[in-house]
Amino acid sequence: MKSSTRLLPLIGMMVLAATGHAQNSGSPTAPAPSSTPPVTGTLPSIFVAPLTGDLAQIQGWQPALGEGLAEMIITKLTKSGKFEVLESTNLNDLIGEVKLGEEGYVGGGEAVKKGGFAGAVYMFVGKVTRFGSKAQDVNLGGFIPGSGGALGIKTSTSDVQINWRIVDAATRVAKASGSAVGKENGVGFDIGVGVDGHGGNIGFGNREFMNSALGKATVKALDQVMAEVLRTSLPVSGRRQQLAATEQAKVQKAAAEASALRKTPGKILAAPGGGIVILSLGSAQGWGGGDKIKLYEPTEIKNTAGEVVYTEKKLRGEAVLEDVQEKSSKARVPDDLKAAEGWIVQAE
Repeated sequence: MKSSTRLLPLIGMMVLAATGHAQNSGSPTAPAPSSTPPVTGTLPSIFVAPLTGDLAQIQGWQPALGEGLAEMIITKLTKSGKFEVLESTNLNDLIGEVKLGEEGYVGGGEAVKKGGFAGAVYMFVGKVTRFGSKAQDVNLGGFIPGSGGALGIKTSTSDVQINWRIVDAATRVAKASGSAVGKENGVGFDIGVGVDGHGGNIGFGNREFMNSALGKATVKALDQVMAEVLRTSLPVSGRRQQLAATEQAKVQKAAAEASALRKTPGKILAAPGGGIVILSLGSAQGWGGGDKIKLYEPTEIKNTAGEVVYTEKKLRGEAVLEDVQEKSSKARVPDDLKAAEGWIVQAE
C-alpha cells in the first residue's frame, strides 16, 4: 500500500499536465478581434442560416448544433465591420413583437409594423462535414492493486470541417465559397450532452465547450472562414442592381413626362404691349424664368361649312419668360414684334 500511495501524487501531476496542455494549446477560447478596418459607407446586409450537418459523417448531429454555429458566425461577422448582420436565429421573437403590436398590446407609437424588417442582400450558408472527437486512452499501467483495470487518462483529437457559401439573396447565385478545417488535441466534449435540442449550447458563451478540443477546433475553422470572407470582394448585389434599375426607370419616366409637358403647346392669352405678353404655360408644364419659347402666328383653314380643318403656323419670333406662375407666365418679346392674342407658343 505504501508504494501505491507514493505513486498517487505522480499520477495526479501527469493528469494535470495533460489537461493543462490541452487547455493552453491551439486557438484562444474567445473570438479574436478582426484586424480588418471597418468598411465605410453603406454596408451590404447579410443573414446567417443555421448550418446543416452531414448526417452520414457526423454521429449525433442535430439542428441545435447548426444554430449554435450560426450564432458564433453572426458574432464574428458583426465584429468584422464588413456587413450589416440581420437577425436570423431568433426571428420568431421578432415576429412575436409584430403580433403584439397588431393585437394592441403595444402602444401605436412603439409597435413594430409588419413589413418593416430590412431585407438581406446576401445569405451565408454552411454545411458541416466533420464535427466530432476521437477518444484515445493513454495507459499508465496497473499501479493500484484491486482497481479492476489499468489506470489511464483519456484524450481526444477533434476535427471540424465547414464548407461555406455567400449567396446573392435576390438571384440565388453563389458569389463566394470556401472550406475550412480546424483540428485540436485535448479534452473531449460530448455533443450529445452539450446540446439540448432547443438552440444549441455550443458557442462562445459555453466555457466547457470553448475549453474543449472540439471548441478550439471549431474556433480555428471559423477563424479560417472569416479570413476568407474578409478577403473576398463581393460584387454589387442583385437586389441593389434591381433597386438601381427601378430608380433609373423612375428618373427616365419623370424626364420623359417633363419633356412631353414642355412640348405641350400654349397660347398668348394677352398682349398688353410694351414688349410684354401673357402666356398660358407655366411651371406646371416645366417652364421657368429665363426660358425661351417660340412664337407662331396661326392661320386657320376652313371648309365650306366654316369649320377649321387645318391650322398653319408661321414662326414669328421668340419670347423670354420673366415671371412664371403655375399655369401662366409673363414673357418679353422684341419691341418691333406685333404679337397678338391667340398666337401659339411652344418649345419647338
